[in-house]
Amino acid sequence: MKATIFVSALLLFCAGCTSQQSEQLTQQQVDQIKSEVKLAGDSLMAKLRRLDPGWSLYFVESPDWKMINADGSHNDYQTFANSTNNFNTSVATYNWATTRQDFIVAAKDMVICSWIGKDELTFKSGDKMTYDPHSYTLIFKKIDNQWKVFYSHDSGVPVMSKVGKK
Repeated sequence: MKATIFVSALLLFCAGCTSQQSEQLTQQQVDQIKSEVKLAGDSLMAKLRRLDPGWSLYFVESPDWKMINADGSHNDYQTFANSTNNFNTSVATYNWATTRQDFIVAAKDMVICSWIGKDELTFKSGDKMTYDPHSYTLIFKKIDNQWKVFYSHDSGVPVMSKVGKK
Protein backbone atom coordinates (compact mmCIF):
# COMPACT_ATOMS: atom_id res chain seq x y z
CA MET A 1 0.00 0.00 0.00
CA LYS A 2 2.82 2.40 0.92
CA ALA A 3 4.59 1.42 -2.29
CA THR A 4 1.48 2.29 -4.33
CA ILE A 5 1.23 5.71 -2.68
CA PHE A 6 4.96 6.31 -3.20
CA VAL A 7 4.81 5.30 -6.87
CA SER A 8 1.74 7.48 -7.41
CA ALA A 9 3.44 10.47 -5.81
CA LEU A 10 6.62 9.87 -7.81
CA LEU A 11 4.70 9.62 -11.07
CA LEU A 12 2.74 12.78 -10.27
CA PHE A 13 5.99 14.60 -9.51
CA CYS A 14 7.57 13.40 -12.77
CA ALA A 15 4.49 14.27 -14.78
CA GLY A 16 4.42 17.73 -13.19
CA CYS A 17 8.08 18.32 -13.95
CA THR A 18 7.79 17.30 -17.59
CA SER A 19 4.36 18.71 -18.37
CA GLN A 20 4.27 21.56 -20.87
CA GLN A 21 0.85 22.86 -19.82
CA SER A 22 0.30 26.27 -21.30
CA GLU A 23 -2.78 26.92 -19.21
CA GLN A 24 -4.08 26.06 -15.79
CA LEU A 25 -7.13 23.80 -15.88
CA THR A 26 -10.33 25.12 -14.36
CA GLN A 27 -12.19 23.08 -11.75
CA GLN A 28 -14.89 22.42 -14.35
CA GLN A 29 -12.26 21.03 -16.78
CA VAL A 30 -10.74 18.88 -14.03
CA ASP A 31 -14.18 17.54 -13.10
CA GLN A 32 -14.95 16.79 -16.77
CA ILE A 33 -11.63 14.94 -17.20
CA LYS A 34 -12.23 12.91 -14.02
CA SER A 35 -15.72 12.04 -15.25
CA GLU A 36 -14.38 10.87 -18.63
CA VAL A 37 -11.66 8.73 -17.04
CA LYS A 38 -14.10 7.27 -14.50
CA LEU A 39 -16.39 6.30 -17.37
CA ALA A 40 -13.49 4.66 -19.25
CA GLY A 41 -12.33 2.81 -16.11
CA ASP A 42 -15.83 1.66 -15.23
CA SER A 43 -16.35 0.44 -18.79
CA LEU A 44 -13.03 -1.45 -18.68
CA MET A 45 -14.04 -3.18 -15.43
CA ALA A 46 -17.55 -3.97 -16.71
CA LYS A 47 -16.05 -5.68 -19.77
CA LEU A 48 -13.58 -7.52 -17.56
CA ARG A 49 -16.41 -8.76 -15.28
CA ARG A 50 -18.25 -10.07 -18.36
CA LEU A 51 -14.99 -11.64 -19.60
CA ASP A 52 -15.44 -9.62 -22.77
CA PRO A 53 -12.06 -9.68 -24.59
CA GLY A 54 -12.65 -6.03 -25.49
CA TRP A 55 -11.41 -5.04 -22.02
CA SER A 56 -7.83 -5.16 -23.30
CA LEU A 57 -8.60 -2.40 -25.84
CA TYR A 58 -8.42 0.10 -22.96
CA PHE A 59 -4.65 -0.45 -22.86
CA VAL A 60 -2.53 1.34 -25.44
CA GLU A 61 0.06 -0.60 -27.39
CA SER A 62 3.25 1.39 -26.98
CA PRO A 63 6.96 0.80 -26.42
CA ASP A 64 6.58 3.05 -23.34
CA TRP A 65 3.85 0.76 -21.92
CA LYS A 66 4.67 -0.76 -18.53
CA MET A 67 2.94 -3.00 -16.04
CA ILE A 68 4.21 -3.90 -12.60
CA ASN A 69 2.34 -6.84 -11.09
CA ALA A 70 1.50 -7.64 -7.48
CA ASP A 71 4.27 -10.26 -7.42
CA GLY A 72 6.85 -7.66 -8.47
CA SER A 73 7.21 -8.89 -12.04
CA HIS A 74 7.26 -6.39 -14.90
CA ASN A 75 5.50 -6.72 -18.23
CA ASP A 76 5.98 -4.94 -21.51
CA TYR A 77 2.97 -4.61 -23.80
CA GLN A 78 3.58 -7.87 -25.66
CA THR A 79 3.85 -9.89 -22.44
CA PHE A 80 0.65 -8.24 -21.21
CA ALA A 81 -1.14 -9.00 -24.50
CA ASN A 82 -0.12 -12.66 -24.24
CA SER A 83 -1.31 -12.83 -20.62
CA THR A 84 -4.71 -11.37 -21.57
CA ASN A 85 -5.23 -14.33 -23.91
CA ASN A 86 -4.40 -16.68 -21.04
CA PHE A 87 -6.78 -14.78 -18.74
CA ASN A 88 -9.59 -14.92 -21.29
CA THR A 89 -9.23 -18.69 -21.78
CA SER A 90 -8.57 -19.79 -18.17
CA VAL A 91 -10.98 -17.67 -16.08
CA ALA A 92 -14.62 -18.73 -15.68
CA THR A 93 -15.82 -15.78 -13.56
CA TYR A 94 -14.33 -12.50 -12.42
CA ASN A 95 -15.75 -10.17 -9.81
CA TRP A 96 -14.44 -6.80 -8.70
CA ALA A 97 -15.84 -4.63 -5.93
CA THR A 98 -14.47 -1.09 -5.67
CA THR A 99 -14.09 0.28 -2.15
CA ARG A 100 -12.26 3.47 -3.13
CA GLN A 101 -11.36 5.26 -6.34
CA ASP A 102 -9.30 8.46 -6.64
CA PHE A 103 -8.14 10.55 -9.58
CA ILE A 104 -5.26 12.98 -9.96
CA VAL A 105 -5.40 15.07 -13.11
CA ALA A 106 -1.72 15.56 -13.96
CA ALA A 107 -2.40 17.25 -17.31
CA LYS A 108 -5.31 17.74 -19.67
CA ASP A 109 -4.39 14.45 -21.34
CA MET A 110 -2.98 12.45 -18.39
CA VAL A 111 -4.71 11.13 -15.26
CA ILE A 112 -3.46 8.94 -12.43
CA CYS A 113 -6.20 6.70 -11.11
CA SER A 114 -6.01 4.59 -7.97
CA TRP A 115 -8.49 1.83 -7.23
CA ILE A 116 -8.76 -0.19 -4.08
CA GLY A 117 -11.13 -3.11 -3.93
CA LYS A 118 -11.55 -6.85 -3.93
CA ASP A 119 -10.89 -9.24 -6.82
CA GLU A 120 -12.39 -12.73 -6.97
CA LEU A 121 -11.51 -15.06 -9.82
CA THR A 122 -12.84 -18.54 -10.45
CA PHE A 123 -10.82 -20.51 -12.94
CA LYS A 124 -12.29 -23.05 -15.31
CA SER A 125 -10.49 -25.69 -13.24
CA GLY A 126 -12.67 -24.67 -10.28
CA ASP A 127 -9.76 -23.13 -8.36
CA LYS A 128 -10.41 -19.69 -6.88
CA MET A 129 -8.16 -16.71 -6.29
CA THR A 130 -9.03 -13.74 -4.09
CA TYR A 131 -7.20 -10.46 -3.54
CA ASP A 132 -8.61 -8.51 -0.60
CA PRO A 133 -7.57 -5.75 -0.68
CA HIS A 134 -6.19 -5.27 -4.16
CA SER A 135 -4.84 -1.87 -5.16
CA TYR A 136 -4.32 -0.65 -8.70
CA THR A 137 -2.59 2.48 -9.93
CA LEU A 138 -3.36 3.19 -13.57
CA ILE A 139 -2.13 6.09 -15.64
CA PHE A 140 -4.55 7.03 -18.38
CA LYS A 141 -3.52 9.09 -21.38
CA LYS A 142 -5.92 10.60 -23.89
CA ILE A 143 -4.96 9.22 -27.29
CA ASP A 144 -7.08 9.83 -30.40
CA ASN A 145 -9.80 11.26 -28.13
CA GLN A 146 -9.96 8.06 -26.01
CA TRP A 147 -8.66 7.47 -22.49
CA LYS A 148 -6.26 4.52 -22.49
CA VAL A 149 -4.00 2.97 -19.88
CA PHE A 150 -0.28 3.11 -20.61
CA TYR A 151 0.98 2.28 -17.10
CA SER A 152 -0.39 -0.14 -14.53
CA HIS A 153 0.84 -1.14 -11.09
CA ASP A 154 -1.04 -3.40 -8.73
CA SER A 155 -0.39 -4.69 -5.26
CA GLY A 156 -2.10 -7.30 -3.18
CA VAL A 157 -1.62 -10.80 -1.90
CA PRO A 158 -3.56 -13.54 -3.68
CA VAL A 159 -5.22 -16.26 -1.66
CA MET A 160 -5.71 -19.48 -3.67
CA SER A 161 -8.39 -22.04 -2.95
CA LYS A 162 -7.71 -25.28 -4.79
CA VAL A 163 -10.49 -27.61 -5.80
CA GLY A 164 -10.20 -30.93 -3.96
CA LYS A 165 -9.36 -33.97 -6.09
CA LYS A 166 -11.98 -36.73 -6.15
